[in-house]
Amino acid sequence: WIAFNGENAWNAQSEASLGQKRGWLQLLDKHCHTPDLSKQVWDAADGKGGWMKVPELKVKVTDPKELPPPVAIRLDNPTGGPLSISGTAANFIGLYKLALDKTINDRPAYRHTQSAGRWIAFNGENAWNAQSEASLGQKRGWLQLLDKHCHTPDLSKQVWDAADGKGGWMKVPELKVKVTDPKELPPPVAIRLDNPTGGPLSISGTAANFIGLYKLALDKTINDRPAYRHTQSAGRWIAFNGE
Repeated sequence: WIAFNGENAWNAQSEASLGQKRGWLQLLDKHCHTPDLSKQVWDAADGKGGWMKVPELKVKVTDPKELPPPVAIRLDNPTGGPLSISGTAANFIGLYKLALDKTINDRPAYRHTQSAGRWIAFNGENAWNAQSEASLGQKRGWLQLLDKHCHTPDLSKQVWDAADGKGGWMKVPELKVKVTDPKELPPPVAIRLDNPTGGPLSISGTAANFIGLYKLALDKTINDRPAYRHTQSAGRWIAFNGE
């Protein structure tokens, strides 16, 4: 983390030290509200209990496009309260997963976890749309977020609109996109461990026997995570080791 220590400096520090006067890098400036506004020089821990100046080290504001897109987002009322949405538009409420294999109009796109034909994608001009796969990337949809500047919809401060069923739009201020813990995503039922290009693998011996198609074990988890059993050899698994 980079956080203010409450007294005299911004510190680059571990989560265990968050907000304390501890860290591996420090910016001695208690007046700046964010570290990019400071004119002071950063210090680095010298490994001997002291600090050394690093004048070439700077904090610069960066384009949000550089941020990795969230893997899971939820489109809903975050308070758990009702939404003033009905009809087809209401079917787009729910949990979405980042499409890892595609972008739409040079931006990330999200697919509904319960309905593969429903998406949230940028329309290439002025808005993010909750739309059917047939309309993917077009200026069509049942919900829209008029914000052409945000790289992912969770970063927007604008208000979502819902189709009103009469050819127009109505504001839905309680509707939000929030980043969600990827643990909420349903695990894929089938995965394949292999070279996706179809080319050879530099694996031999027993290790090569683990290449192939795996199915999600629906009746168990291993170390609190999904586990996958080889479809051709029931004694072979892919599982998390707990550490």
